[in-house]
Amino acid sequence: MGSGAGEGFSTKPDWRVYCLLQVWDTKASATEFETSPWYQELLRRQKGVYHFELSPYHSKGTWNGLKPFELQPEQDFQYMAVLTRASIKLSYLRAFWRSVPAVSRIIKNQKSLLFQKGVGEWPLIEQATFSIWNREEAMRDFAYQQKEHRAVVQKTRKLNWYREEQFSRFGLLKHYGHWPDQTFSKLKKEQTE
Repeated sequence: MGSGAGEGFSTKPDWRVYCLLQVWDTKASATEFETSPWYQELLRRQKGVYHFELSPYHSKGTWNGLKPFELQPEQDFQYMAVLTRASIKLSYLRAFWRSVPAVSRIIKNQKSLLFQKGVGEWPLIEQATFSIWNREEAMRDFAYQQKEHRAVVQKTRKLNWYREEQFSRFGLLKHYGHWPDQTFSKLKKEQTE
């Protein structure tokens, strides 16, 4: 998937960052892929690669008509990740994207937010946000109590902006990699404390 520039997500693309979301039946299948010549060649061409291994424990909605995540029992995870994905109806694209800047401006002030990025198959139409939090309560407060975000959620429900949507929560099992800047510095600092 491609990604958006700036905080949260944006109509402007970030040509430097791409996302590869994978769902595996077994750990052995994932390992086989990671050692494949194709993937190893892809890694050699990158300035930075960062991996998040996730365990899905809550999901509602569909992604291209499917439910891709097999839910696992919820555990006490140190960090949680959230993936929200929606297909925006073409007739509501302008209204949706006019509402985004207010949320993008305030997301960087969320103290429990460790990382966020807008991604998508067709980022203007089929878009997603991926975020990592150190407290689930803080994520819920942002999603349902923060006034700018709450206003967008209410508009979404009232105007029925989406053809399809999916909201998923994951426990972060592990994260690793190298990155050319300080994008993951909060997460790395949190990991060592």
